[in-house]
Amino acid sequence: MEGRLWNELSHSTSDLELMLVRAGQAAGAMCLMLSVFMTYGAGAKMGPTMALISVGVLAFYTAAHAMLVRGIATRQLQILLPSVETLLPSAILAAMAVAQGPAYALGSWVPPQLFAFFLLGSILRLRVDLPIIMGVVASLSYALVCGLLILPMVDDDQLLHKPSVQVVRVTALLALGVVVSLGVRTLKRSIGVAGRSVRSKDLFGKYRLGKHIASGGMGKVVEALYCPEGGFRRRVAVKVIHPHLASDRRFVDRFRQEAELCSRLHHPGIVAALDFGRAGDTWFFVMEFVDGVPLSQLLTEHRQARLPLDPSVVIAMGLQLADALDHAHARSYDAEGHLLRVLHRDLSPSNVLVDRSGQLKISDFGVARALRAGDSLHTMNLVGKPSYVAPEALRNLPIDERSDLWSLAVLLWEALCNQRLFKRANEAATLLAVLEDPPPILDDARPGLGAAWQLFFDIALHRDPERRYPSAAAFRDALLELQRVSGQAGMEEIATLVNTDGELPLDPTESVFER
Repeated sequence: MEGRLWNELSHSTSDLELMLVRAGQAAGAMCLMLSVFMTYGAGAKMGPTMALISVGVLAFYTAAHAMLVRGIATRQLQILLPSVETLLPSAILAAMAVAQGPAYALGSWVPPQLFAFFLLGSILRLRVDLPIIMGVVASLSYALVCGLLILPMVDDDQLLHKPSVQVVRVTALLALGVVVSLGVRTLKRSIGVAGRSVRSKDLFGKYRLGKHIASGGMGKVVEALYCPEGGFRRRVAVKVIHPHLASDRRFVDRFRQEAELCSRLHHPGIVAALDFGRAGDTWFFVMEFVDGVPLSQLLTEHRQARLPLDPSVVIAMGLQLADALDHAHARSYDAEGHLLRVLHRDLSPSNVLVDRSGQLKISDFGVARALRAGDSLHTMNLVGKPSYVAPEALRNLPIDERSDLWSLAVLLWEALCNQRLFKRANEAATLLAVLEDPPPILDDARPGLGAAWQLFFDIALHRDPERRYPSAAAFRDALLELQRVSGQAGMEEIATLVNTDGELPLDPTESVFER
C-alpha cells in the first residue's frame, strides 16, 4: 500500500518539478527585464552582468523544461536542477560584489531571497535529504565567496560587513536547510497517514467505508457505500477482519467459511452476503445493510423501562426467526445441490437485527457449521454466549438443529417475560444454571398467559433434545398454535418498536413486571 502511494506521488512530483522549472523560466525572464531597466533606465553597473546571468538562467530552465517534457535525462535533471538552484544565489552575490562593490553585495536582499525561494520549492520534491544538502552547499559557497572575494575588498568597519555577521549568515543557511528537511519529513508522514486513511476507506474502488457499527473477536463491522462505476450507490455493511488476525490462516479460514455459508443462505430473515475479498493486508466480507437496531437493544430497553411486550408481538418475532432457521437447517444447498444443514450455534438477541420495516434478520454466522449428511456435530470447543448455549453443547455432547431451537426458545422466553432466563452474576454460575436450574413457572414470571404457553416452553426448553421440537418447522407450527390463543401481530407492530424511540405496544391486560 505504501509503495503504491509513493509511486503515485512520484508522478505528481514530476509534475511539480515541471512547475518549478516554469517558475524558474518566469524568474529568469523577469530578471532580464529588470536588468534592462537597470542598464538603460538607472545606469547601474550591475545591469549588463545581471542581464548575462538572467539570459543564462532563462536558457538553462528552458532547456530543462524541454527535457522534462520529452522525458530526456530526467534522473540527471533531478540532480542538476537543485545544484544550480543552490549555487545560483552565491554566483549572483559574487557578480554583485564585482560589479557594484562589497557593500552593495552584502546589503542586497536578492541572494538570500533566491536561496529561500529555491529551498522552499525543494519541499515539493518530497526528499528529506535534499534541503539539508542544499543548506550545506549554500552555506559553503556563501562562505567561500565572502572569505575569498568580498571580505578582502571591504575597507570599512560597519557591522553588516564584519566576518562575525557572515558566520551568522552561514549558520542561518545551514539551519534553514535542517528546518525545511524536518518539514519535509513531517509532510511525508502526514501524506502517508492521509493516504492510508483514504485507502482504508476505499476497498477496490467500490466500497467507501463510513461509521463504525460493531466490533467482535474476529473483526469490526462498519457502514459503507457501494459505489461501482455507473453512478448508483447502495448502503452495505462491511465486516473487516482484525489486522493482527489477517496473517493467521485459521482465522482467515473461519472468516472465509462464514462468507461462504452466508452466500448460500437466501432468506429475508438472514442477513445476505454480497461480496468477499482481500484489501491490502486484511480481508473483508460485505453484507446487506440493515437499517435498524439489534434485538438485544430493544429487549434491554424493555427491561430497564419495565415495559413487557405483547405476546402476539413475541410470537410474530418467533415465527420470523423460526422460518429463517428452517431455511438454514433444511432448505440451503451447496454448489453441487447437496443439503447444507447450517447450524448457527450463536443465536442470541445481539445477533438478531430488527429493521425499520419490522423484519428480523439473523446475523453473524462466524461460528456456524454445516452438518451436511451428518446426523449431528461434535466439537471440543464451546462456542456461543453462555446463557443461550444448549445444555448438550455444555456437556460436550453432539449437537444438531435442536440446539439452535433451544437458543431461540431462551430468546423468546426473555422477550415475553421481560427478564433474563439463565444469566447469573458470573459465567460459571450462568453455565450451571443452564445445566441444572429449571425455568421459572411461566405464570410466576408473567401471569395470565395460560397453559398453552407453559406447554410450549416445557417442550422448547427441555434439556433432553429428543423431547424438544424436532425441527424449526415444528417449532414454527407450535407458535402458530399459540397465535390462535394470543392473537396475531405482524411486521407493522414489530416496526413500531424500532420507529417510536423505544415506546413499546403493551398488553393492556397485563401488569408491569419487575426485571
